[in-house]
Amino acid sequence: MKKSLNIILCASVLSSLPASAVVLAAGWDTFGSGASTGPSITNLSTTATLSSTSTWGQWNGGGTNSSGASTDGTFGSLSSTVASASTFGAGEGSNSGSNLSLNRSNKPGSLIFSLTNNSGSDQSLEGFYFDAVGRFAQSAKDWSLTFSGAISGTAASGTLTESDMMAATAAQRNWFVDLSGLTDSTWESGGTAIFTLAFSGGATSTGTGGGQETLVDNIGITVVPEPSAALLGALGVLCLLRRRR
Repeated sequence: MKKSLNIILCASVLSSLPASAVVLAAGWDTFGSGASTGPSITNLSTTATLSSTSTWGQWNGGGTNSSGASTDGTFGSLSSTVASASTFGAGEGSNSGSNLSLNRSNKPGSLIFSLTNNSGSDQSLEGFYFDAVGRFAQSAKDWSLTFSGAISGTAASGTLTESDMMAATAAQRNWFVDLSGLTDSTWESGGTAIFTLAFSGGATSTGTGGGQETLVDNIGITVVPEPSAALLGALGVLCLLRRRR
């Protein structure tokens, strides 16, 4: 009877562990002079980098106009985590938006996010969030998100709305990719997960200006933390000691 009671008690303790909330592992909401910039926010001892590729022209950050900055204060539709209140960069006053801009986006361009898990325990990926619009009719509006490194799964895709970022509604600018259903959504301790966000499908402008700008802002990658091995081990020891007593 005592043995059964101990087993029930230990099972009750383990099952009563609080459910982990969604945590922003890394987020980008302010940018310097280019796309290769460190994250604005990191949690869970995450090391993160952002690099970029483009076929023609380049990704620019921090010096584009305010039409490209998302001012809703969130990472995509992740309303529980607030992005930086600083939506404008320095140099051009209110006409300088802190966002990423793919100029001449009639040619493809990509953003590559590499995140290394230094937390000491495996993490379950939850979502990839970002704000994005195609500013003109000729802008690259077809996007895809692919996965490599410590994770794998079928690519996600969609089509951006043509809009000024600041004037766009939440439904037009906010994007979310559910990562929990990936073939491998476990971000192992010490592993590096790579996300490639690619834009394509733009057309050559018929006007005298560029007219092909794609705008991206407030990118966030979230996880649901798993209980650490140390915590589970400690609980196991306590249960074992109680059983012996």
